[in-house]
Amino acid sequence: MVEISESHLVSYLTTKITMKILSLSLVLVAHVCCLLESVNSNDGQKDDYSLRLMAETIKHLTTAIGKLEKRLRTVDKLEERLDEQDEVIRQLQMSLTGHDAKSEELTAAVREESRSAEQKSYYRGKRADDTASWELVLAQVTQRLNLAEANIQALKNSDQAKGTLYVRWGQSVCPGSAELVYSGYIGGSWYDDAGGATNFLCLPPDPTFGHHAVPKYGHAKLYGTEYQTCDEPECDLSASCAVCRISRESSMMLPARDTCYPGWTLEYSGYIMTNDPKFAGGMEYICVDSSHGFIPSSHADENGALLLYTTFVCGSLGCPPYIGDNIVLCAVCSK
Repeated sequence: MVEISESHLVSYLTTKITMKILSLSLVLVAHVCCLLESVNSNDGQKDDYSLRLMAETIKHLTTAIGKLEKRLRTVDKLEERLDEQDEVIRQLQMSLTGHDAKSEELTAAVREESRSAEQKSYYRGKRADDTASWELVLAQVTQRLNLAEANIQALKNSDQAKGTLYVRWGQSVCPGSAELVYSGYIGGSWYDDAGGATNFLCLPPDPTFGHHAVPKYGHAKLYGTEYQTCDEPECDLSASCAVCRISRESSMMLPARDTCYPGWTLEYSGYIMTNDPKFAGGMEYICVDSSHGFIPSSHADENGALLLYTTFVCGSLGCPPYIGDNIVLCAVCSK
């Protein structure tokens, strides 16, 4: 089947209508010629008939021409519509051309994204390999760090092992350079007992107890310790103490001085104190802090172990350099 475009169809219709008008025009001309010939040959009797025939023919021709003109107008409108459709088709073609360009751009973008995805996949795989190798390196570094931390801790422990302890008698805190192990109460033997221990103890504030029964045949006794300095406010107060730790390797109690020798560090200074010599209980000399720290709410005069000042006695003790009847000072020094 041969396809005919709309423009060809309009041309065809226009040509057919034009030929129809021409043929009608020829018929009209033929009728007029016949009428004239009839008028010339029959001068009288056929005039009316010929006129009627000519009028009828003219009427038919006028009607036919009117119909043809309407058809021509329809054809003109069809041509206008065809022109409009051609314009729409042209715009659609331009739009399709633009869409083709965008489609090409999208296709290029998709291709680029595909290449990028392939590269990402490649780099992910490579990164996974790198991650595995880095994890191995990280494990090795972590192991070395742990070893270094262990060595540092060992050095700290070594430094701690080189440190030393001392008791700060008469105070419940340690100096700034020392670590407080614990603070508590000074304990000792009854001041007038002939037997028993001769040393003082720094008792902790949180004792623990076992289940051993107290023997019936006798046992030693441990008391608190009071200041027997009754011309001072601390009289009859229970003395406190603190166990302190320092990083330095050695410490000593230096009697008769409240300062340390060069190269040594002063931990605290105070007074040499012990039991009253007129009582039977013999106790050691200790360096009690000059602040005379005590346990709150302990003003009860319950005795126990006692702490009194100590003075120099000239004679066997050289004077000078010492001076009799002077309070004996002391210092605790470390190095």
